[in-house]
Amino acid sequence: MRLRITLEDESYEVCVEVLPEMEAEPQDEAMLASLPDAVLRPPRGADLRDQDRVCRSPIAGLVMSVGARPRQWVRRNDPVLVIEAMKMQNTIYAPMEGLLEEIHVAPGEAVKSGQPLFRMS
Repeated sequence: MRLRITLEDESYEVCVEVLPEMEAEPQDEAMLASLPDAVLRPPRGADLRDQDRVCRSPIAGLVMSVGARPRQWVRRNDPVLVIEAMKMQNTIYAPMEGLLEEIHVAPGEAVKSGQPLFRMS
């Protein structure tokens, strides 16, 4: 199984071997290991202001596609949507790692510069 681990803002890909079940029952419950939620979804740094959680359109244009959905976990620089302006397609990326709470636009919708596109938590 391949996993991606981030440590001190550096991302590493590691291979993990899944071992077969133990034949004998463990003698102590402490021998059983489980992953805590903090490992699966580590806490973010300092709290952000509410306006920092809203991604706004950098340009006026037409929303061509939305590649993410609400309640989806995204990483920093994951593509969220594409806006076409002056016959050029511009991909809008997630500005930080987090949960996409809401997506305020849909494909085919015209957007203005500064208009909210999506909100993250």
